[in-house]
Amino acid sequence: MRGKGVDIVFNYKHLGIDEPEVMLNNVEASILNRIVINAFREEARNYTTDSLMNNLNKFESQVQTRLVKEFGDRFFELKEVTSGLTPPESMKIAIETRNNAFQEANTVENELRVSKMKLEKAKIDAEANKIRTVGLTKEVLTKQYIEMLRDTKNKVIITDGKTPMIYNN
Repeated sequence: MRGKGVDIVFNYKHLGIDEPEVMLNNVEASILNRIVINAFREEARNYTTDSLMNNLNKFESQVQTRLVKEFGDRFFELKEVTSGLTPPESMKIAIETRNNAFQEANTVENELRVSKMKLEKAKIDAEANKIRTVGLTKEVLTKQYIEMLRDTKNKVIITDGKTPMIYNN
């Protein structure tokens, strides 16, 4: 920053005031580089791997905002940050593999739910059929036959077991 040379020399004199060029190289190596690395590291902690890949511009913007402030606190003006970060192909593959596994697990879970529902329906249907068959005893069938004969117009009556008679109402 213009006008802050005295402050820089005073604050960083332990890094070699006798040789200004060496002092500035030492400030860069021991102070500024550490600030940059820490800013990237600490901002990255706010993201999962997926979200970091998907929000790289937002991440870089947050790092730049942080670096501008921290450099300013140390009397340096940060003009621009260009990280050029690109995630490695292995990270992309790992995320894609994990997402595919998650999707496959959800598919299997849904299939399991459907199978359980079908099994439950089959049990209910079997129970209903069992109740129907148990309820149709010989007496019940005979009663239903008699009721059906009562309601029909043409009746066949077997009297002596040999000659049927048709009786019309």
